[in-house]
Amino acid sequence: MTQRRTRVLAVATAAVVALTVAGTQSGAVAGGRGGQSHPHGHGHGHGPGHGSVDRPSKVVIIVVDSLSKEIVEQYDMRNVEALMKDGVDSPRSYLGHTGSVTVVTHNVITSGQLPQHMGWTDEGYRDVAGVLGDPEPTNPDQLYITSNATTDLFKLQQAAGYPKLADYLGTADPSAKTFTISPKGYAGYAFGGAGSDSIITFGSGPECTTGGSWRKPTGINVPSYILGEPCSRFWVHSGYPTFAYDTAKLPAILYPLDSDRYVTGKDPAHQGGDVWAADAAVAVMRNEASWNGIFVTLPGVDKAAHMWGGTSDPGPTGTDGDPMTHLAAATAEADRQVGKIMGELEAQGVLDDTLVVLTADHGSVAGKTFYGKEVAERDYGYYNWYYGDPENDGVYDRPQDALLPLVNTGNVGLSYSDSMLRVWLKDQSPAKVDEAATAMGTMAGVTAVWRRDGDHYDRVSPVRWERMRSWGERVWFASKAQELVDTQAADYGPDLIATLPDDTTYSVKGDHGGIQRAAQQIPIVFAGGGLSSKDLRAEVRSVDIMPTILRAMGIQATYPMDGIAYELPVRKRGRH
Repeated sequence: MTQRRTRVLAVATAAVVALTVAGTQSGAVAGGRGGQSHPHGHGHGHGPGHGSVDRPSKVVIIVVDSLSKEIVEQYDMRNVEALMKDGVDSPRSYLGHTGSVTVVTHNVITSGQLPQHMGWTDEGYRDVAGVLGDPEPTNPDQLYITSNATTDLFKLQQAAGYPKLADYLGTADPSAKTFTISPKGYAGYAFGGAGSDSIITFGSGPECTTGGSWRKPTGINVPSYILGEPCSRFWVHSGYPTFAYDTAKLPAILYPLDSDRYVTGKDPAHQGGDVWAADAAVAVMRNEASWNGIFVTLPGVDKAAHMWGGTSDPGPTGTDGDPMTHLAAATAEADRQVGKIMGELEAQGVLDDTLVVLTADHGSVAGKTFYGKEVAERDYGYYNWYYGDPENDGVYDRPQDALLPLVNTGNVGLSYSDSMLRVWLKDQSPAKVDEAATAMGTMAGVTAVWRRDGDHYDRVSPVRWERMRSWGERVWFASKAQELVDTQAADYGPDLIATLPDDTTYSVKGDHGGIQRAAQQIPIVFAGGGLSSKDLRAEVRSVDIMPTILRAMGIQATYPMDGIAYELPVRKRGRH
């Protein structure tokens, strides 16, 4: 089935259309988006690209969760900015797909597949092929929440049929190992895939002799030097008696801290969050005789942004204010850990042999216009995010008022609402889909409603340009909205999508999910590996990372990918 060309929405001025014209990149393989000659796009079958220059044999991917370019600039992340300056930056990069959420993008990065081809598109998933088994009698709609999944994500990857980066690395050097490290379990399983030799994440731990509750390392083939004895370094504190730090108050209580899983914490012997993840990566480098891939997620920025409103975070307030939970501290910590990982590669003399990728799984939309319920109840934000009765979770039946026009149709199987609205309907007959689309068009803040039609979405409502507050927002919508919503067009994807304006969320005060520039404009930087500091001029997307890595490492792809394989500019590379 041949993909359609991306359609650009008409705007009432030729100037907008002119501004949407994208530049080209001479180093790209197999042309531009929309001109594909096979179902999964382009980027496979590329040649060597580097002549006689030595190629990197290792790759490190650092995902700073929720890191938008806006956050990098506003919080002056010097190590990240140094990588942008000294490595191969992509100033026009953007995420390039929806849902712009953690459980999707970690897999996009290491598969080269857009969501419509990778097995799931979003937090919601309809198991149309029965990959996850027969539905329970009480839940006949076969609807799941993907961020509740771990090894089930392997099933979805394998059913779609594509190899992951870890698979390629294992074939290229069977004696070397690939390690995936993420404090978020679902991120780790999506990121590494079944081909990762080790997946290191968190699980609940028993009480230690020191008392209290703990989280301990868990996953697949967790190395003994990470697992350790009870209460050793990679165990972190959990089970706070009430709430951690200052997150018991609004808006943080909608999605508060429950342990030192996402925050560094106050025990120097058991630091969590980004320090935990970076320390685990360093431990792998120091303990493994041969490794060729380390994929690591730093989650602290994401947690702070969700709790406090992204770049609208007011910082600590009141007598209970704690800087550690806020975005300024989170960005500073993430930046230090990026520097730590780069420093270790240099100290071991392997930086020139290691291709480093720094990126994010999505940006962060500041919910200055907020349509969720602000209820001072722990984790109430989940009721803003979800409505329905999924197979692998409880019932979400406390919708925010803004969602009621859709809920009142009585036809919602599952909805997911953040900075974009998605719904999987019980009855998918044309009349019922039209009814739900009409209801969504009346909902607060909606800029357009889109209905899935095979491999694309049709816009079925007028565009509410007056709800977009700036010329730049309108230009972005005109050039990118259709492309971005189409990346979810699969039979397991949402039946309907409604887009929202900038700075608007239905869920928690800082969120992801949609087409907004704050969610989409993320850093994509290539460093180490003997690269020069010449930037890529193209609009590099997350889906381009995988084929670009394979090209740089001289690994021949064996399966079609949606991404473009860019040639990275190199200096003369010497082995250490």
